Amino acid sequence: MPQKVLFIIKDIESAEPLGIMYISALLKKNGHLTYFSGTGGVDLTEIIEKIKPDIIGYGICTGFQNYYLDLNRHLKQQFSFISIFGGPHPTFFPEFIEEDSVDIICRGEGEFPMLDLCNYLDEEKDIRFIKNLWVKQNGKLYKNDLRPLITDLDELPWPDREGSYDLDRSFREYGARSFLSTRGCPFECSYCFNASYIDLYGDSWKKCRVRSPSDLVNEILHVKMTTPLKFVQFRCSTFPWKIEWLKEFSDLYKKKIGLPFYCHVRADLLNEENVKLMADAGCYSVNMGFECGDENYRKTVFNRHITNEQIEKTCEILHRNGIRILSDNMVCLPGGNLDLDIKTWRLNVKCKVEYPLAMILQPYPRTGIDKYCRENGFFNGNYDEIYYNYYFYSPLNFKDKQEKRKMENFHKLFAFTAEFPPALRIVRYFCRFRLNLFFITIFRFWYSWCYHYRIMPFKKTSKDRRETIEALLGIYKTDRYEKN
Repeated sequence: MPQKVLFIIKDIESAEPLGIMYISALLKKNGHLTYFSGTGGVDLTEIIEKIKPDIIGYGICTGFQNYYLDLNRHLKQQFSFISIFGGPHPTFFPEFIEEDSVDIICRGEGEFPMLDLCNYLDEEKDIRFIKNLWVKQNGKLYKNDLRPLITDLDELPWPDREGSYDLDRSFREYGARSFLSTRGCPFECSYCFNASYIDLYGDSWKKCRVRSPSDLVNEILHVKMTTPLKFVQFRCSTFPWKIEWLKEFSDLYKKKIGLPFYCHVRADLLNEENVKLMADAGCYSVNMGFECGDENYRKTVFNRHITNEQIEKTCEILHRNGIRILSDNMVCLPGGNLDLDIKTWRLNVKCKVEYPLAMILQPYPRTGIDKYCRENGFFNGNYDEIYYNYYFYSPLNFKDKQEKRKMENFHKLFAFTAEFPPALRIVRYFCRFRLNLFFITIFRFWYSWCYHYRIMPFKKTSKDRRETIEALLGIYKTDRYEKN
């Protein structure tokens, strides 16, 4: 019989869970039944009693592992099903399989391992030796090798968006949608999972697998015809930058889609020619990594070989072509201090970035920065200390607790202060105080305003506006800013 698979996702905001949606689409194409459920405001017991799933799947990042573990333990006490966990955390921290209630973990790409699992269960075949899966059965653990990467992305069915709407019916009316144009990344930045994927897959991960422009544009066209799509978000690590691909994409996108889009780029891969093609296609804004304003730190600690001059020049090219910039910056750096974070802030001010987004560095498992932090005494290796939200506090150790407090507070005021540079002296003074509601309110307000009106401007639904106001008034009541 076809297998019934329930995917449980904590919540859905502006970015769909594309990994799970790809898996769901492939399972459906091969005759299996898939369902999606959130966890807030729903009765999971009632849902599971109705569906009677054979498999319950979770995709988890570090920071969410305990939440899903507790949930799965609770469900296991009531129901009989196979639990499987995929995503970055079990991929790079496979010891997760040893937790009670965890039956299987999936490492790496999950589409075909999940299809094999469902097919084998359907045919009553042995599931212990499916590649990419670690299987715990009868007290024994079976650790299987990885299968080769999917090379032709066009062969995959498009993500199951209809299923994802079960998470939140109102999301169908949301004006922005996420798409992937590539998989893989040739770079080995120490803070990123891509370098860890290279450790798993070797050089094959470095070779970007790029969808054909026609397949990508046709998927977007389908979504445009079935939803009120107003803005397109490309969520891949780096948007394809090669000229021939961009020429074909630009022509097709203008003819069939004609909507503004957002994508991720690198300063050392852009030039006048490819930026002009992106702008001509409809690129409205980009996400570009600055990371740190100190070139030497960026190079030696982050393994990111981009100079400030390259960043400044690329920002000039983007602005000249009418493209707005969201910059990614990291603060509370291992071995760093407030002066280092301010140096990063100054680079953003100089480049006139529309929204300089700052994040507090997190040493995710098995990344290069995790190793660096543990070896140098900046992190104790307890991944439970890594919170799912990198906008609140640092799990790292600093010699001076007061300096750590200043950096965490400056993070909240980073972007707002960049709008009013003369206020830096006053901000530095206030950063010495205990983290409080005032700092977080400013951060949340400026984040919401810049993101929705400068970087991704599209007409919001009444629900979007209401949730933004609630977020501003509620100010993360459940988050752990009190820790500081």
